[in-house]
Amino acid sequence: MSGADRIRFAGKILGTNKDYWLVSGVLVEPEENNQDAAIEKRGQGVNQLVFWVTDNLLNDWIQLPDCKPEHIVAARQIKHIMSGDLNADINSNPVFPGKERHFLRAQLARIFAATTISPKGLFEIDEETNLMKFAEEFAMPSSEELKSLETWSNVAPSVLKNGRTTHMAPEGLDEEAKEAYLGE
Repeated sequence: MSGADRIRFAGKILGTNKDYWLVSGVLVEPEENNQDAAIEKRGQGVNQLVFWVTDNLLNDWIQLPDCKPEHIVAARQIKHIMSGDLNADINSNPVFPGKERHFLRAQLARIFAATTISPKGLFEIDEETNLMKFAEEFAMPSSEELKSLETWSNVAPSVLKNGRTTHMAPEGLDEEAKEAYLGE
């Protein structure tokens, strides 16, 4: 977990042979440059967080790979019981295009996108950097107001059916057409 920032315990996933202990965080080091354009960049979308896993708290932690859209799409379609072996094959129908480490990472992206909530208005988008920041004029709702579902919102964007949090422009469009397609 060297180079990581804001580490937190993320949970424990039970497996048939071994269990996974998970932590999440943000990596401040740059990612590899040879990454596929379909994969959301580290720190954004489904790859906003980086996850590390171990089967024994006294052993080294292993960083899970960045999440690919095809892994999320396939993980939505199958059920799989974790074995505790990151290199285990996923025997499923339809076929999963990776190992258990990829399936685990895809499920973590889905879980954290769906379950990270905050009171509405706590965060806002900074117009200069386009990053999320704490709202300056936020007033915490009362305990009674926090009991209502309308008071809460997801922090992370929803994972779309394409396995990303954003749409991609079709190939073959010029820059002006891409901007129009994506609404930028």
